Amino acid sequence: MEITQLEAFVAVVDEKSFSRAAAKLHRTQPAISQAVRRLEDWAGEPLLDRSAKSGVLTEAGRILYDHAKRVLNLRQDARWAIDELHALERGRVSIGANESTALYLLPILKKFRERYPRIRVDVQRSLSREIPIALLRYEIDLGVLSYNPHNPEIESKVVSLDELCLIVPPTHSMARRRQASVHDFAKETFIAHSIDSPYRQRVIDLFAELGAPLAIGMQLPTVATIKKSVRMRIGIAFAPRMCLEDELARGELVAVRLKEMRIQRELRLVYRRHTTLSAAAQAFLLTAREMAVVQGGKGF
Repeated sequence: MEITQLEAFVAVVDEKSFSRAAAKLHRTQPAISQAVRRLEDWAGEPLLDRSAKSGVLTEAGRILYDHAKRVLNLRQDARWAIDELHALERGRVSIGANESTALYLLPILKKFRERYPRIRVDVQRSLSREIPIALLRYEIDLGVLSYNPHNPEIESKVVSLDELCLIVPPTHSMARRRQASVHDFAKETFIAHSIDSPYRQRVIDLFAELGAPLAIGMQLPTVATIKKSVRMRIGIAFAPRMCLEDELARGELVAVRLKEMRIQRELRLVYRRHTTLSAAAQAFLLTAREMAVVQGGKGF
């Protein structure tokens, strides 16, 4: 098995075409086909289903594809790590975050770019449950989570605190109340995020325990659409405070404090525990650590 064979195989799967894989790698199509055949000889069975479209994997192909991606990512990491020895003049750091936790990164990204303008930062939007998987597959260097992944292979450090807020439009009857009860919203239509999360379930469970079960009348795919639907008085919702700062400041939304509950979110930076981070990733962690202390976070 050779690296070039793995490159050819991964390119065929990703491009779903031998010809496009050849163009991507600047090689001839016969060379790509030969590389895949030699991998199949090594594996002892087909890796691609020739009766279907190019790129359709057999069971053995799926196994090899996952390992091949890891090998190629490790090779790229090695190249970047060597390049970054030159006083952080070059390099890249990749970070996984979801829609809301990406907002936490913005002040850190600003400071980091001021310090290291030649280092490229790639923030990849992902479902939070997929970030630990991406870390262990070496697809990203760091991740931002609002929960502890409880994985022995992953280091998790609290860097900031946030809270879930109950938001209503300024015309709502509870908008001027300094504090309200969950029972005041028993007949309200709640708008929920369409992606399940531990915090969403926690809110649902708390309302049920207090005898005021949530009436979820709509699910939407983004925090932005949820905020706009509340402003349009379609319903009310829970959302992270860090996603609400502009709307609250402009008076477009109102956060109502509930006397029975206050749900805090711990934002965590996560990374692989037993591997050496690249120089760029270490510099980003240091920047995040400094800002956590300045902003009154727990630090790490």
